[in-house]
Amino acid sequence: MSKNPPMEIQTLIENHVNAFNTQDVDLFLTVFGDTAIIIDGIAPYRWLSPNAPANWLADVEKWRKDLGVTHEQLTFEMGFWNVEGSHAYAVILGSLAVTIKGQSVVRKGTLAYTFSKHDDLWKIDAQAWGRTS
Repeated sequence: MSKNPPMEIQTLIENHVNAFNTQDVDLFLTVFGDTAIIIDGIAPYRWLSPNAPANWLADVEKWRKDLGVTHEQLTFEMGFWNVEGSHAYAVILGSLAVTIKGQSVVRKGTLAYTFSKHDDLWKIDAQAWGRTS
């Protein structure tokens, strides 16, 4: 198995991370399928369809304001991936640098994804962040 998944999956992951880092809402929403699910370490911890990505972004914005977050930057390296037909799974190892009320902290974790092909176009069906530090 090569180090990186097929280009379509790699591009989705990169677009997802880049959209998060630059707070590009339009790009962020385009990487997800219509029935996407998001699991994250902030309340309410789970966002289901419809509109899970948009609802997650709204809750992230509240979280940022409530805690005084002025900067977030996720860097990653590819962990594990697998593609079977029109379905795929990938886990990246992430490092999230966050500035909270002027203090910088780094949170390590993994970001697991599921993907599927929708009319010959890959989309993210689920993302789940698991903090490890």
